[in-house]
Amino acid sequence: MKPIDVDEPADTRTCLRYWPVTSAIPLDMSLETQFEAVAPIDMSLEAGFELLSLADASDPVYAGIQALVQEVFHSDDIQKIRLKEQPEPKIPSSCTANIDHEDAIYALALRHPAVNAKPTDDAYAELFSYIRKSVETGTQPLPPPNEIDGVQPAGESKRPCTKLQRIGGAEAKPGKGADEIAGPLLDIRASNSLLNIEALEEFMTEIFSEEDELADDSDGKPVLFQRILDIGVLPLVLCKHSVRRIRALLEPCAAAHLSKHVSSDRLNRLVGLLVAAIQTAKDASLASMIKDGMLVDRGTELVTAYCERLELAMSVTCLGLEVAVLVFHMVAQGKALHVSSMGDLLHDCLAFLKECLLDCVVPLLDMDAECELAHAVFNRSQPLHGQMCTLLEAALATTNSVTAITAQHALCEEDIVPLLYASISVMFCSSALLSSGVESNLFESVRRSSQSLLRSVFELRADQRPWILEEILASLIKLPAQKRVQSMHRIAGGKSVQFITVLLLQLLQATAQSPEDLTAGFESGALSAKEYRILLQRHKKAVSMVSSSADFTIRYMIGRCAKRESKGTANEAEFRALLELFINDCVVLLGHPQWPAAELVVRIYSLHILEVLDDDKSDVVLKALALESAAQIASHIAQSQRLHDSSGGDGSGLEWISPSSSLESISRFQTATTTILEYLQAKVVSGESTGAIPLYIGNWAAMLVATLLKGSRSESSSDNDADTGDSGADNSDLGSDDSDSDSDSDSDNDQKDVSSTFDIHKRKAIEECLQVYAAIAHRSTKAMSTTASYTSAAEAARATLLLQPLYRSFDMLLTRVTLALGASQVALRSKALRALNQIALHRPPVLYQANVKYAINHRLQDSSPQVREAAIDLIGKHIAHNPELTDQYYEFISVRVLDKGSSVRRRVMRILADIYALSENIEQLVDIGIRLLQRTNDDERTIRELAFKTLQELWFSYSRSADADEETVAAETARNVFNTLSPDGQKEMLKRVRVMTGVVEAVRSHELVDLMASLFEHVSSGPSQSEAEDAQLVIRCVIDALFEQLLRAEESAADGLDAGADIAEGFSVATCLRFISTLSSIAPEAVGLHAESLSAYLKLSKTAEQDTLANVLVIFGNTLLKIPHPGAAFLRSLEDDLISLLSSSPQNILALAVPCLCDLIEKLTRNHVKLIRVFRSCVLQLCREQRVISGGGKGALTSKNLMRFIILAGLSCRYFDFDKHRQRQKEHFRELDQLAKGSMVELLNELLLFFARPIHSAPVQLAAIQMLGQLHIKRPRLAVEPQARAMMDRALAGDSASHQLQVLRNFLEFLRTDAKRLAAQERDDRSKEREIDAKALVGNTGGMSEAGVGASLMQTYLDRIIGATFATNAAPLRAAGFEVISLVLEQGLAHPLKCMPALIALSTSSDPYIRNKALKLHQELSFKHASFIHSRDLEGVRKAYEYQLLVRGQTEDVSGYDSSADLRDRPDRPAACLQFLYSLSRSRRTRRNELLTMLVKACDFDAGTAAYSDANSTDIPFVRFVAENISALEFKYLDEVLHTIYQISSVIASSGLNLYQQIETDATHEASAGDNAQDAQWQQATRASVCISILFVLREFLKSHYGVSESRCTSYNPGEAAGARDKAAAWHAQDDGGRIDWGPCPYALQRMESTADCIAQRQRFRRMMAESLVASEESPVLAANAAADRFAPDAPGDELLNAEDLEMLSVDDLDEAG
Repeated sequence: MKPIDVDEPADTRTCLRYWPVTSAIPLDMSLETQFEAVAPIDMSLEAGFELLSLADASDPVYAGIQALVQEVFHSDDIQKIRLKEQPEPKIPSSCTANIDHEDAIYALALRHPAVNAKPTDDAYAELFSYIRKSVETGTQPLPPPNEIDGVQPAGESKRPCTKLQRIGGAEAKPGKGADEIAGPLLDIRASNSLLNIEALEEFMTEIFSEEDELADDSDGKPVLFQRILDIGVLPLVLCKHSVRRIRALLEPCAAAHLSKHVSSDRLNRLVGLLVAAIQTAKDASLASMIKDGMLVDRGTELVTAYCERLELAMSVTCLGLEVAVLVFHMVAQGKALHVSSMGDLLHDCLAFLKECLLDCVVPLLDMDAECELAHAVFNRSQPLHGQMCTLLEAALATTNSVTAITAQHALCEEDIVPLLYASISVMFCSSALLSSGVESNLFESVRRSSQSLLRSVFELRADQRPWILEEILASLIKLPAQKRVQSMHRIAGGKSVQFITVLLLQLLQATAQSPEDLTAGFESGALSAKEYRILLQRHKKAVSMVSSSADFTIRYMIGRCAKRESKGTANEAEFRALLELFINDCVVLLGHPQWPAAELVVRIYSLHILEVLDDDKSDVVLKALALESAAQIASHIAQSQRLHDSSGGDGSGLEWISPSSSLESISRFQTATTTILEYLQAKVVSGESTGAIPLYIGNWAAMLVATLLKGSRSESSSDNDADTGDSGADNSDLGSDDSDSDSDSDSDNDQKDVSSTFDIHKRKAIEECLQVYAAIAHRSTKAMSTTASYTSAAEAARATLLLQPLYRSFDMLLTRVTLALGASQVALRSKALRALNQIALHRPPVLYQANVKYAINHRLQDSSPQVREAAIDLIGKHIAHNPELTDQYYEFISVRVLDKGSSVRRRVMRILADIYALSENIEQLVDIGIRLLQRTNDDERTIRELAFKTLQELWFSYSRSADADEETVAAETARNVFNTLSPDGQKEMLKRVRVMTGVVEAVRSHELVDLMASLFEHVSSGPSQSEAEDAQLVIRCVIDALFEQLLRAEESAADGLDAGADIAEGFSVATCLRFISTLSSIAPEAVGLHAESLSAYLKLSKTAEQDTLANVLVIFGNTLLKIPHPGAAFLRSLEDDLISLLSSSPQNILALAVPCLCDLIEKLTRNHVKLIRVFRSCVLQLCREQRVISGGGKGALTSKNLMRFIILAGLSCRYFDFDKHRQRQKEHFRELDQLAKGSMVELLNELLLFFARPIHSAPVQLAAIQMLGQLHIKRPRLAVEPQARAMMDRALAGDSASHQLQVLRNFLEFLRTDAKRLAAQERDDRSKEREIDAKALVGNTGGMSEAGVGASLMQTYLDRIIGATFATNAAPLRAAGFEVISLVLEQGLAHPLKCMPALIALSTSSDPYIRNKALKLHQELSFKHASFIHSRDLEGVRKAYEYQLLVRGQTEDVSGYDSSADLRDRPDRPAACLQFLYSLSRSRRTRRNELLTMLVKACDFDAGTAAYSDANSTDIPFVRFVAENISALEFKYLDEVLHTIYQISSVIASSGLNLYQQIETDATHEASAGDNAQDAQWQQATRASVCISILFVLREFLKSHYGVSESRCTSYNPGEAAGARDKAAAWHAQDDGGRIDWGPCPYALQRMESTADCIAQRQRFRRMMAESLVASEESPVLAANAAADRFAPDAPGDELLNAEDLEMLSVDDLDEAG
């Protein structure tokens, strides 16, 4: 709506000129506008009052004065109310503020001096001003002024007014008031009535005379008639002025005088003229002309003849509406009811009004903007525009007149229903063509008038209420979505609600009984108990009317929201949206004093949604809507109670009145409720408190009367019993759980306590409160001045609202939401979590409740990623800012960082980051750091990026301004940067160091170290230069802080403290050195700055712990070449310390010390002599030992010394290239010539091969094999020589697990080193332009040949490596074998199909590291080689079974269920060991079905067991293993389930039927069971029957848990398109926990030990097959022989026969026993 044009004159800007003076309905301007504007206080009395003047007829003076009185009463509302807050149309009985006051003013106005003065415009203006002042005084009218001479109006009026004529009688005397004229008032009215009857008779005579004249003279000129030649067969009708004059003359006439003094014949003739006018208006066919005009497109000019006919049709229609107003007026006042044709005329007028509204007004207002007629009608410059406005004015006046007769019950149902239908259609019109100003206000007045008519009928006609509500809602649904919300209603506080919400609440509140009936009897004072019970029933009845209407509305809307016939429609979605908006608006209106019905609606709706949530058969969509509403209502309750507790929760608030309430409580309650009622009473005339007062009084009075009844129980025992029943019924009828009903169920002692506390003072206080209600109710139709403001009334309304039953339903709503967390549908579980989240935002303590915590924990492990994400989101919004909540939920939420859903992992990582930022618990921070660091190796790229970014923000962010400026940092680059930080900065940095140290200490694995290294590398080369510099500076600070803490730990140890204990802030020597050793490979330059300080630990090698010594050696090994400017003394000292370690250190220290010594001598000290002597002495000892042993003697060296010489020689040769240095510096390496002239590597290789022979002890062999691996890394071609291969063959084929393990470790280290070498070479090739190698061109490819050694070794030994991986009782061997297989697959050294069975088997490992890595490799290979990689899946399944058997030991312990995944992903059902294999194949339907078919075929005894030599012992457990896997697979679509069942049925129908025939034949021909028990074929058939029985059990399991019927399985055809079978498969949880119950097939778990067991199994199998054949109707002959027992475990009373009985029975007897 556009703003009003302020430049337009006020008289044309107002709607006043459209309001007929004879109407008793005030102008409604309660519009929703977009501007803050107030109508002008001083309105001009110019042309705007043209319709108010009766200047076109010689009317009596009193008619004009009465019109002035009425107009002034209404103009006060028009001038002083904002456009937003102006009243709605009201029926005449409730529009007049005080009828007695109006009559008194009217009588005094007749005696005003202006009446007797000279009739001028000034006299009229003076009279108008006097009446207005009398109205403004309130209850007492002003007497006429004493003098009339010299009275001049404030301004000259340009209005042409009626000439007032003198009325006979005495003039008014000064000083007389209303009391002095009350007596003669009736005489004046009677005299006026007779005078008007005479004038009416004269006017009717003129009408009839002119009619007769015009009938004889067709060319005569009509005065009181008008000719309409183009319409109908009655061209002569009364003109508009004649109809208005008749109405003006009938207005003051009394009905009794009219029937007495006017003959019925004359009235019948007058009615006939009115009938003719109505018929002419109908014949005008305005509706059809409008339809024709709407067909003309914009831009096509309308024909002039059409415009003229349309204008004429509008004019005639307006005349018909004027006649209808006259008829309705006559009926409303009981005039001319004795006329026989009056009933038909009334019916015609109502039908005409209905057609006019429905066929004319509605199409005009809903006209398309692109229509040319719209331009002609709504353009003010067009002639049709004015006629359209006149038509709307006439429709407005007619609708107001109908409202008056509706209130008098003067209409029948036949007339009311069409009118209501038309009114509803008008109400929901919404035209964008209407501009702001007159047309908009006029259109809004038409809508509000229709609303007033609707409300009047709804209030008075209870039988029409259901139909009205249905029609309103149905009409609203038909509107476009944008039009439904176009009309909004602004409420106090700046919020807006829908127009439909206001309409429905007004209708509901209008059904409350009138205050006079509701509070009858209060004014008489104290009543007896019986009288109070009668009053109580009256209050219940008043409120029950509102409740029943509200309940019908809610039921109707909920009923339309549910799906019908399993198919949703657009209307259902529309009704859901409508219901949601309606309830949202009602929740917004809670606490606003004008809308008490809002609480009633929300309360009733709450009861309905509780029913919906409790009903398992309710529609899922409807349950989702109920959950949203429950969350919204519960959130509002929590928010209201929280605001109340924060403001008035100190005990001074209101409480529910009961016999135990104090006088102060009763007084507070009376004050609050009276404030609300007084505020509403001031809004009566404006219509803003429709039905609110009786509804409030009904609720409150019922509570107070019930309290009085309880207090009077002790008076008599009979009254006591009756009172108890009544009071209880009251609260139940109100749909509440009021506190007073609790006392009804108390014991007699409680009743005595109530009687003692309820004294006479409380009774008087309550009765006084009731009397105040009665006084307010009696004057509820009168506007009373009050001091209550909206703010005070709203506060009181909110306080009393907390006493209503709705605000005690929070626990019920929360319980239903919590129970919905366990719903079977994913959508409901997700919706319930979001609902709980909304509730927790306003009441966080609900998350501490045990049942809520339990439910959330289960949803964190839900099978649906959507539900898990919703649960994570719920906790994430509260956990970070609530330490107590963090402690309760951290364990549950942190494990979800390993969730299968990427969105869940991402959300958990953000939550963990929030917790990290606020937590001070170091253990918790360490755990978060570990979980985030592990995610840097996630399969999802976005997860990895988020993990890096999060850790960079938590660990490597740096604020320079907070600690030190850049100059200080630059100056301290060569020293300790940590010391330059501020105390707070050092504290923060130490916290980070403690967390990082804790991460490394918690998980000591190479994988974590590699992840930490990749993290440091990533942050050091960050996305931006500034971030990279900050990260590098933080790394420096971390290393400096570690060395500072290491120094403090050393000082504490020197003072006598335990060096291993936590020192100061949680650091120790061991932890510091371990973390420094980790960082030395990541940031060697930064660690190298402090490396010299660690040399002291080497001097204490004899007393230091090996772990400490090893970490120091690792640090020196990584940083030796990064130490800035090392001194010569330091290097010599370090060299001596390393050499001293070689003599007595264990092997792990030697493995670290030798490489460090070699690097030190080769690149820093150049003291080759020391290293040569060490190597020479070791080789000489080995050569001497070799000669002695080769000569047949016994070696002189002990095994320990021999091993040390082997290790020292091997490591020295591995890390120092003696041959290369001999060529360059022959003089320095001349001592080596004493050993051999050739290569030192080849010499040592021969020695090691000698000592690796079986003639030596196992430790010596192991050391030799280990060092051979080092030499093979140094010189790869040595590994493929025959002697080396013979050594490896011997080790792998031997019985020594340690030798096999060492060979695998040699392979592993060889492959890792080779991979690093290739990676370094590739980096070098990328960094520089590759040069052409001339040697390679001429054929020297020695280097290239070494590159293929790894592939050759793996292809040779891959089968033995795989065999070692599945070795018995050798976990380290299996782990090493898996690592080798992983490297083979990653580097592509062998065909992947060779490794697939082993990889599938290892994917079922219980070790998370092995399982996850195997799954990752399998996924990568499936992506690269999708065409052939699945060809060995069946072998992989068999290998997986063998691996599980290897791990678990017994076949009974092997299960197809993955126990490690039960609690991780699906707590309600187990996970399959082979789920990963199915997940890789699910994306393609063909591949998926092939896998399912393969798994089922594996259970077939022909295909699954015949191919294996050990089938006799392993076939049944293997089939059970596969069956359990199939049962636990996550089937997403029904097609997967049906295909699996189809394949099972195929196996049963083929192999099972053949086996059944064989067993039946055996049962017929065999002589005795004992003779055939030893037959291999007989035993094989028995075991095969167990396999088929397993398939029977599996088939029934799938049908039961997925809800598939037998007919559905039978009708399945795998060759057809999936179609409807693509819908989601629903898992039906049962008491079995998702695991197969092997009761029907016990030998799936246990062995058949005896012949009796075999015969019992055969009997079960025959029974199963017989029942299956009978069910499928494939063998009617076998139906008679089918066993009576169903497919189930044997009943307790039907045990199978024992072995002794079986031996004595024949085959036929077995059938009978079966």
